Amino acid sequence: MTLCDSTQYVHFLSATENGRVHDKKLADEYALYLPAGCVLRQDLGLLGHAPAGVTVGMPHKKPPKRELTFSQKIYNQLLSPLRIVIEHAHRGIKRLHMVQGTLRLRGEWMRYTVMVVACGLHNLRVRSPHRAFSHP
Repeated sequence: MTLCDSTQYVHFLSATENGRVHDKKLADEYALYLPAGCVLRQDLGLLGHAPAGVTVGMPHKKPPKRELTFSQKIYNQLLSPLRIVIEHAHRGIKRLHMVQGTLRLRGEWMRYTVMVVACGLHNLRVRSPHRAFSHP
């Protein structure tokens, strides 16, 4: 799990877990203390996770055998460009190809170390004065 801001800077990285651990369980386990009044944009995998004093912005899920209302569709469309920032941050982290491939090194500490290095390199790229990225 990662937590980044609108500039794609990664502020928090949880310990690496295998794919069988649900996102909501991880979010509850690694409880973050966010400033009151901030907006937390999260994915549908964290349905039901709402830290105290924080406004949660989540897309609406399509109900079974029904359609979303017009206002829900508009809300999802407005939220989409804001949510894409985290996807770009994940892609920036995966520039270190060790992260996206199968890591054969043994030990959880080694997997976590590789992920920390990848996030560090990504943050270095994001904060570089030579980077021509400006978020609207």
